[in-house]
Amino acid sequence: MTSASKYNKLIIGLSLGIIAPAITLLIFTFFKSQSTNVVHYLKFVIRMSLMSNVLSLCALPNLAIFYFFINKEYYYSTRGVILATIIWGALVVITRYTT
Repeated sequence: MTSASKYNKLIIGLSLGIIAPAITLLIFTFFKSQSTNVVHYLKFVIRMSLMSNVLSLCALPNLAIFYFFINKEYYYSTRGVILATIIWGALVVITRYTT
């Protein structure tokens, strides 16, 4: 199995596209809540109706992953990243109109 076929899978792109924004959310909340507890900061973000804004910013790493897979010509992995971004976008829309 060559390296191209090993990493050129939809599930690889989908998993990276879901995990990267989640890790970005954790890093973002950790750095923004230096003086307070992370849970208190997330409650503050929800109370101020900023959660959809924070979630949409956390989707930016998918852009870098997308370009990496495009440059390597891993088109199935690229499709996975696009699908994950659509799922993350749906989460942002749901969060915006329910909170």
